[in-house]
Amino acid sequence: MKVHQPLQVDMNKVDANAAKKDGATVIQPTNEDTITKQPPTPQQQTNEPAPVNSDKCAFRSYPKSRLYGLHDKSQPNFLSSDATYIRGELPVILNPLEKDDASMAGSDIDSSGSSNMEQSTPVKPCFDTTSWETLLDESTKTNRLPFTDGHNPSIVSLASNPYEQGTTTTNNNDSNNNQHVRLDPKHISPLTSAFPSYPLNNLFLAVTIFGNGQCKFGLSDQEVIDYNFSVYNDPPDGKRTIIAVMTPPTSLEEDDTEQQQQHRPFQILGQTTLLLERDVKYGTKKQRGKFIEAQSNPNGGGYTRIHQEFDDPRFFFHKGRLWVLYRNGPLFGYQDQIHNPVHFERVTNNEEEEGGGGEFVAYVKASETLRVCCGRNIALISEEARVGNDGGKAETEWMPSGGLKALTWVDPVTVVDVDLGDVTNMLQNRRQLSAVDEEVVGDGAVMQADVDIRGTSTHRRLGSAKKPKSNIHGTNGYLVPLPSSGELLGIAHFHRPEHRKESNYALHGHHYTHAFFTIARQHQSESGGDIGNASFKLKRISNEFLFRALSVPIGEKESPNDGDVIQFASGLDVYGSDVDGKLVLSYGINDCEGAVLTISMKKLQQMLIEVEPGQEVVDLMRKATRTSSSRPLCDIKFLSRKDKYSSCEGGSDNSHKIASQTVWLTLPVLESNTMPSKSEAYGLVGL
Repeated sequence: MKVHQPLQVDMNKVDANAAKKDGATVIQPTNEDTITKQPPTPQQQTNEPAPVNSDKCAFRSYPKSRLYGLHDKSQPNFLSSDATYIRGELPVILNPLEKDDASMAGSDIDSSGSSNMEQSTPVKPCFDTTSWETLLDESTKTNRLPFTDGHNPSIVSLASNPYEQGTTTTNNNDSNNNQHVRLDPKHISPLTSAFPSYPLNNLFLAVTIFGNGQCKFGLSDQEVIDYNFSVYNDPPDGKRTIIAVMTPPTSLEEDDTEQQQQHRPFQILGQTTLLLERDVKYGTKKQRGKFIEAQSNPNGGGYTRIHQEFDDPRFFFHKGRLWVLYRNGPLFGYQDQIHNPVHFERVTNNEEEEGGGGEFVAYVKASETLRVCCGRNIALISEEARVGNDGGKAETEWMPSGGLKALTWVDPVTVVDVDLGDVTNMLQNRRQLSAVDEEVVGDGAVMQADVDIRGTSTHRRLGSAKKPKSNIHGTNGYLVPLPSSGELLGIAHFHRPEHRKESNYALHGHHYTHAFFTIARQHQSESGGDIGNASFKLKRISNEFLFRALSVPIGEKESPNDGDVIQFASGLDVYGSDVDGKLVLSYGINDCEGAVLTISMKKLQQMLIEVEPGQEVVDLMRKATRTSSSRPLCDIKFLSRKDKYSSCEGGSDNSHKIASQTVWLTLPVLESNTMPSKSEAYGLVGL
């Protein structure tokens, strides 16, 4: 683990032998803070093409072939004639730049008509890779970018109750809210001592994989050189997972130290490799007897720890502890999702071990391994709030912490119980297990504390095999509670086409879009009055979106108004009130690097659209009624609640020159005395 100042480094100026040093490059932090407007970049201030990025802490440059092609006049069939989208709406850009054409950048997902999503500037988590790879290209004697920069990061708050951060609660249930604890500080006390200058409630934690990546996918040998990509063809020193402590998304309080106020948002303060403690055998027999054997520490005390393949890692919380979910195909197969609580230790005597040697060490125990079948993107549920009414005043009550649950499918919404087996007892007793000889002998049989709930979680339950289904997948590993409404918030994705076969675009899935969604327990009246026993249903879901591309291809002056061909939202958290706080989004770009940004919860709430009772995502999927180059250019204006007609008037701010034009359209006669939402109306317009 290396503790260092936030890095903003020109890699051409870094010592070529840095990979052999224990310290990290140090520079002085700046006094910048999170902003809601993209700052001008050098390429926006000159007519010259932008230089290819050589700073590993800045977003990479990619060829145009790595773009989504959102506004291309001719799109492949899997994005056009063969595709369906939520409510028939083509994806929009979630976080547009000010200069972007508002009609192309998501103004139709903002019910206020504004293209400003109250967003922060995306930040690239800058991990230090020099302890396991050399960046020097011997053939050219120049430094190149790392093999990957860490892809698909999951970033969460370390606050004990992040939903109350920065808020002043004035209702009658203050004491109840203040007692809610998502993360008990005692379980991460080594981080408190490692970073004494920072209040733990203000810090964030990131986890990311340095694996095979697809940084160079589709690039010619010359393009690899031109774009300054790595000369490695495989992960240097194998796959590894990094955990990092980060600064908060906004500046701290005025009375904080000068050092704290200087740090920019989401800058890495320290990092360490996540290790596996070999206290029992790790792996399953079904993988042809592949195990990692238990091994005692030859230096005395405890067990050895090694870095291991924790692929697609994401954080979640349960009973006051931080957990990590991941996959390990070689040892557990590719159908099971693996889960472990994360432990931390403070290193105080300069001891060195693989991945450690700094201020703190992070590890998981083989004996506390839990696997859940089947799928790659199962989200966990541990916190639930319900909204009551006390004398006409809404009141939020946190439900007692029950067992861990898993959202195995978004469509249809399928939530199952997770059997933790002996893991809960081990965590409560904090006892050290000795190595055991019992082996995993196939599906259903487990070794001690290696729990298989294969019989609990089932495949997608769609009833008739002929019933149509959507291809939506879960993405983030933890459903975040929205206390004000009693819902659970997640983010899901599509990739088109649905198959994950290698293509000219990527090794696996490509052309990803995302959507926010919420689920909630059905009303008490439908569950015999006990909401705790009620089933979960889809409550709200947004239309689909992309993240703004940050790459500047060679020969271009600025980043194009587009998305990336691969984007994967792997982290989601709420910081502050779910009404007016911040939504923290972390995502991967091209299976190569990561990004994190915030948007306001007000805008998120506007994006989420309620579904009819009983509706699933498949019921909302429709063919798009307009091309990507023909966005709605004006707001729908209804004449009255009983009229069949509506007008669409072009405003002076529309760039496609339909000012003062009125378009009359016929809407279906409404059975109820209510008008469709703006989003529903757009789906009917088809301009």
